Amino acid sequence: MDYLIAGGNGFIGSNLIAYIMGRDPEANVINLDLSRKEVMEDHMGISQYQGRYAFKEGDVCDLSSYEHYLKISDIVINCAVESGRSHFHERMERFIRTNIFGARVLADACVRNNVPLLHLSTDEVYGSCPFTVQRKEESAPVDPTNPYATTRAAGERLVYLSGKMSEAPLAIVRPCEVIGPNQGVTNMIPRTIKMIREGRPPMVPSKKGERYRDWIHVLDLCSALEIVTRSITGRVGPRVTEDHHNEHNPPGRTVISGTSVATTPRSGGQTSKPVQPIVSGVTVLNITSENRHSLNSVVETILSLMGSDLPIQERRDEAYTDLGYNPSGKKIAYYGWQSRYTDMRDMLRSTVEWYEEHPDLIDSFHSDRLMP
Repeated sequence: MDYLIAGGNGFIGSNLIAYIMGRDPEANVINLDLSRKEVMEDHMGISQYQGRYAFKEGDVCDLSSYEHYLKISDIVINCAVESGRSHFHERMERFIRTNIFGARVLADACVRNNVPLLHLSTDEVYGSCPFTVQRKEESAPVDPTNPYATTRAAGERLVYLSGKMSEAPLAIVRPCEVIGPNQGVTNMIPRTIKMIREGRPPMVPSKKGERYRDWIHVLDLCSALEIVTRSITGRVGPRVTEDHHNEHNPPGRTVISGTSVATTPRSGGQTSKPVQPIVSGVTVLNITSENRHSLNSVVETILSLMGSDLPIQERRDEAYTDLGYNPSGKKIAYYGWQSRYTDMRDMLRSTVEWYEEHPDLIDSFHSDRLMP
């Protein structure tokens, strides 16, 4: 199958490309992004797939830079997003341009060329809520409570309206908080690792016992996206590349080489239930393990894993620090998916080890505070 992945240099995009290439030897991937990152390709093991993988420089807002590649693709996956919530106000135009305008341009192009689209959004569009409320299904009202989530909600709404005019199937997915390798330092886990490496106490927002997230490993997210991709393209499962020598490695350690632990779990992950087809129209799916942990407990675990006795500092609440989002995972389970990785300590351990093996990705980034 031929993929066009917009924003393939980012955290989810780079892991997804490595997952696809390692799992399916017949897959071809075009990575559309603003500039090539050879270091990322090397770190994620993508460079070994030259011939089936190609980078194309382009802007998701500039249709002329990629429409040709879109026309020859079996599916388009939009991972292009401007993130980094703490920088929203200084880069507001970029957030609006990529997350709203770019999402609409890409969706319209897919509709016009009758190409299936998988659009990545976020569970943050549901808005902040305490963990005591009932889990939110996809039909729940969208009510974003921070500026970043507002741009994501606006973007996915425009994608939804585009899809309503198309015969090609379209899926909007809303992942919960994702853990794994190659995540930017503006995110909580890699920044906590960086601060501990530098001997600085990590920070969490006040009301630390009330701030929570649902957490999912990026390999589980990739397996869910694969199921959705199969559903909207009508394809059977790929012919899988097997490597049984590494099947007991922890999560996050093998996505860079595409070994079987990242792609063919023996338990959990994908079930034997047939994939339900999305024949036409738009479907919205939460992708969550419903594996809930407080922000404070996650930082405590990272401190323990790194053998640090640094204290955790609370910072005064800033605007838009949401409690959590509480999505329901019932619908994605209907499509035949369940989380494989559920041990939070194991997920964090593998992530810490990956960053310790690639310290250049966090040591070169200067920042003074932790923003969950």
